[in-house]
Amino acid sequence: MNTTKVGDKFENKVFDLFSKELREGRLLFKPENSKIFKKKRYYSRDRDKDIEFDVSIEAYLPEKSDWSILTVIECKNYSNRVPVDDIEEFNSKLQQVAGKNVKGIVISSNAFQESALKYAKAEVSA
Repeated sequence: MNTTKVGDKFENKVFDLFSKELREGRLLFKPENSKIFKKKRYYSRDRDKDIEFDVSIEAYLPEKSDWSILTVIECKNYSNRVPVDDIEEFNSKLQQVAGKNVKGIVISSNAFQESALKYAKAEVSA
């Protein structure tokens, strides 16, 4: 199986897991006020074009048409540890599309490099 198909299979598994958790009310958002997507694109002002994310969940306030909080899930199906560069790039993309109204999650089939964990922890604390 080629790497794209392997990655898509992993992303589908993550999407199915989060879809179930959302439907059953086990996430921070009410299912009736949320939508989950695969491969959705969001506009980046910095790039003047869209950035595609693996999985995203848009949470809406009642009776509003625009999402208020965006949760983006990045899937990494690596045979090696996830490097810090991947985490830095993901963080940059999040800031480009949603600023402070975004939560990012990285799900990996492998561990993270120590520097990747330190960077992620520093960003959470900022």
